[in-house]
Amino acid sequence: MAVVYLAIGWWPWRPWPENRVQWRPDGPGLVFRPPSLAWVRPLPPEPARSAARSFWIELELVASPQAVPGLQQVLTLHDGQLPAKLAVCQWKADLLLWIPAPGAPRGIREIGTTVADGRPHLVTLVLGEGETRIYVDGVLRRRSTEFRVDPEAWRGQWVLGDAPEGKRGWRGELRSLGMGRGPRSAEQVGERHRQWERRAAEGWGPAEGMGAFFALSEGRGRMASGRAPGVWLELPAIYEVLHKQPLAVTLDLAQVWGRDARDTVLNVLGFLPVGVLAWLAAGGGGFGWRWLVVLGSGLGLSVAIETGQIWLPERVSSAIDLATNGLGALAGGVGAALAARLVRRT
Repeated sequence: MAVVYLAIGWWPWRPWPENRVQWRPDGPGLVFRPPSLAWVRPLPPEPARSAARSFWIELELVASPQAVPGLQQVLTLHDGQLPAKLAVCQWKADLLLWIPAPGAPRGIREIGTTVADGRPHLVTLVLGEGETRIYVDGVLRRRSTEFRVDPEAWRGQWVLGDAPEGKRGWRGELRSLGMGRGPRSAEQVGERHRQWERRAAEGWGPAEGMGAFFALSEGRGRMASGRAPGVWLELPAIYEVLHKQPLAVTLDLAQVWGRDARDTVLNVLGFLPVGVLAWLAAGGGGFGWRWLVVLGSGLGLSVAIETGQIWLPERVSSAIDLATNGLGALAGGVGAALAARLVRRT
């Protein structure tokens, strides 16, 4: 029985899955479908512009309206710590920006706008200590003085197409990507959008002040030039999780129940038989021994499953799974005890 549970918990057994990011066949850009990702190593410092306390990101993307349910991570600025300093996500039809905010509900702050209509859009994010602005096709969509991104976030590693910790794969197209340091006015954003509309005739390249720009026009290979010395976007052949967490813990109960309700329920129901069989197997011991065997069997089997998932990029090792598996085993033991008492009475 333990072998069956391990096989289910480790399925699909792919420690080195293929990275499914592909070049667009009909033009510049990349197509992401899980599991896939690309990344840019931390950008080199710019001593001449180190006084700039803001930066901006430009994404030309197509966010599919038929995307898979749940939160999907498009772009993350990751400095090796979690939560990341900035995450650009898709949630249904909306493009969301996340930053860590310890005093806020769920420990994050977010703003967003709707972009998922199956058409290409030029999205510009102007991020600074004073405010954050989101432009879509040259038009200001959102502005917030409460959503303030760390101006040093740009120095982190860029992760595209999935979260650094995995399990938030994006379905969409990224057709170009750029980043600049310093202020960005509405007039500059509007002019850049007009250039984007004329790109078929005049070409599409970096804007003035960009520290990195990826036209994504290579069409093949595992690298894309960043139009700056030493800046490359890498498309590894093997999909991997950049920040794998053993027994990841989340305090976001809304995520555990609202977004992962199906997995949570299955984790409890799936371990009911473990609790029943453990209760029956410990029949010769006392009452306390029986419960120790039930709980130890559920948690021991779950620890083996979650430990194995650390080495499987497509699986997430979760403390929530461990807790719900143990709860399921206890519930199975309770059910077995009640059934045994009913049998004795009848």
